[in-house]
Amino acid sequence: MAGTINSTIESYSIQSESKKLLEQSLLGNPRFNNQLPHEARNFASRISFEGSPLPTLAINWRFAESAASLKGLEACVISALVKRRYGAELKGARINTDHAQLFFMSAFVWTIDPDTEHSISLTSQNVQRLDDLFPNYDFHKMSSSLYRQCATGIYRTKDGRFFQLHGSMNPDPTLNSIGLPLDRPELRTWDDAMKPFIERLATIDSERMQHLASDVYKQAGVICETVDSFRTTEHGRANTDIGLFKLRRVTRHESHRPCWWPATEESSPSRPLAGLKVVDLTRVIAAPAVTRGLAELGASVMRVTSPNIADFTVLAVDMSWGKWQCSLDLTTDEGKERLRDLIREADVVVQGYRPGVLDKHGFGQDAIIDLVRNRDRGIVSVRSNTYGWDGPWSGRSGWQQISDACVGISAGFGRAMGLKENEAVTPIFPNSDYMVGIAGVVAVLSALIQRAETGGSYNVDLSLNYYNQWLADEVGEYPGKIWEDVWNRNGARVFRSYHGMNYTLREYFGMILQKSGGMPLLDPSFFEDRENKAVGSVFRTVKPIIKFDDDEVVLKYNVGTRGNGRDAPKWPEDLTTEIVI
Repeated sequence: MAGTINSTIESYSIQSESKKLLEQSLLGNPRFNNQLPHEARNFASRISFEGSPLPTLAINWRFAESAASLKGLEACVISALVKRRYGAELKGARINTDHAQLFFMSAFVWTIDPDTEHSISLTSQNVQRLDDLFPNYDFHKMSSSLYRQCATGIYRTKDGRFFQLHGSMNPDPTLNSIGLPLDRPELRTWDDAMKPFIERLATIDSERMQHLASDVYKQAGVICETVDSFRTTEHGRANTDIGLFKLRRVTRHESHRPCWWPATEESSPSRPLAGLKVVDLTRVIAAPAVTRGLAELGASVMRVTSPNIADFTVLAVDMSWGKWQCSLDLTTDEGKERLRDLIREADVVVQGYRPGVLDKHGFGQDAIIDLVRNRDRGIVSVRSNTYGWDGPWSGRSGWQQISDACVGISAGFGRAMGLKENEAVTPIFPNSDYMVGIAGVVAVLSALIQRAETGGSYNVDLSLNYYNQWLADEVGEYPGKIWEDVWNRNGARVFRSYHGMNYTLREYFGMILQKSGGMPLLDPSFFEDRENKAVGSVFRTVKPIIKFDDDEVVLKYNVGTRGNGRDAPKWPEDLTTEIVI
């Protein structure tokens, strides 16, 4: 028996599995491969995967293979765009599967001014200094106490099911929905802070809790499903045939002829999206990861936020590379007109707010296309949500934890750790958020290629659930012996449903640092130091994942990361300008 186990472990290879996923479950996936440029498949054979053959992270879902294969797909579509626009044939690309896992961890592993006495990281005593560099938009003190952080967690309900509660950026409605005080700062341990939630949810049936969250308080929250039970729901059936994204050509404006975006001096195979203007109407991770990915390829991104709306400020350190940041109040005519001006010059608009929010201000997906009705080139209008754009739950608000719970990813993680009765546990990292970012880049590049060939404008639909359905259906979990091996190597730690991400992330990084098996992920060669002129500091952060042969495509950012409202709401004449004034 021991020989069989060892043989199973020795024969497993993350690299070969990533290659298989790229070729069969992505490029060969009939749910969406007809939306990809046909040249993309030709580049797959030129991508090499390298790294540790066995998983390092004690998570049963094959996150490493997912991230590496999706980055491989991105490289394939980049190669197709470079060939179409510039007539250049790329030689190949390399993807390190250990490095690729840092992609969905990058929000937590940066250091500002490293190797100095005043360095800042999420684990340093100087973390409060972050407010000096990035204006704090945590208007509702969502993380001011352990108790308020516990408003986001999975708790067992009266009828024996599990419910993913979520405090969003303002835990007050969630706390009101379950009749708990708005704060309990005297609860200074995680166990004490979780206890009121455990006790209260145990008195509420799951369907009642769903009604309170979705219909009464309009707050994110969902009953935890298994992969199989989600597929049988009305919502699951409505989205069953959708791939990683939906791309639709819009032809109602005859002036939108076949064309590329205006070129600049920097436009070249090495910076393939140079000159492309992108308006970013997003928050948190998933949709911002799309625009950051476009910026990495040379696009110029203007992120638009509101001075009156809360934001997850700490995420700007990672998510705002390559972006200018302006602030507009869309409740005013002036604010709306300035946003219209930005959109009229752009080729891509990405929005990631709750479904319907921007529609109320005149900036819905189709309204954005109508704003450029009188110019000769169309626009790519992207929207991202949690549940998908079909079915009865499509209008609900949500987050990564909500999607993980909805599709059954969280229940699968709990089951792998030996928990019973479908006890769900969020699988540590915001993996689905970051993977939607890659899917979005692929979709936008594909739309730009199609626009150059056939004209028109394009609607792109993204969703956390679209990705998680692909993860469950195509990527799956590690084989039993592989999972047992990596779990035991990490101490066979069991997390429970009520251990939310704010708790598990701290615990998990402690495990990574303590175990030698974690070191491949933290290889210094996977990080780089970037001088950031926008805030006057050096940032050590994760390098771009794809490495093109001979640096034929150079992945970097035109401008440094920064906080909200730093720039004027206009396009500069020089798209390499660091700060727009």
